[in-house]
Amino acid sequence: MSLYARERQRELNTLSCLAMALKGWKTVVELHNDSFACGKIVDVDVKMDIEMSEVRYTDGNGNTLKLDNFHVSGRRIRYIHIPDQIDIMKAIEKKVLPTQTHKKVTKKAHIALKRTQQTLKRYRREQEAQSQAQAGGSKDGT
Repeated sequence: MSLYARERQRELNTLSCLAMALKGWKTVVELHNDSFACGKIVDVDVKMDIEMSEVRYTDGNGNTLKLDNFHVSGRRIRYIHIPDQIDIMKAIEKKVLPTQTHKKVTKKAHIALKRTQQTLKRYRREQEAQSQAQAGGSKDGT
């Protein structure tokens, strides 16, 4: 298996694809040592290593530094705040679903794609059921 294939497989089977969808967005990354960095995400790789620019870094004691560039190792990340303007499902679909259909797809890739599509459909149905339940609950409460 080539390096690119391994990276692609890891991207499709983890939530690093969601972090990759945040490129160009300004967000907050919380670290395990109770510090956090607020800035614009420049690059994310499959290990969730994040490169940021125009960063305001605050350590655990509350001291703040302004930095031009900042690198965060994926294993040091506790949370990544996702901006409200981003539709999470669309961001994941955009990264996961294939854009080029003219390439020959292997049997394993086809099975993985079907599983991904089934998971997304199931998630959509659950979201619709929750929204209908909330709408029904709000009608009864008024």
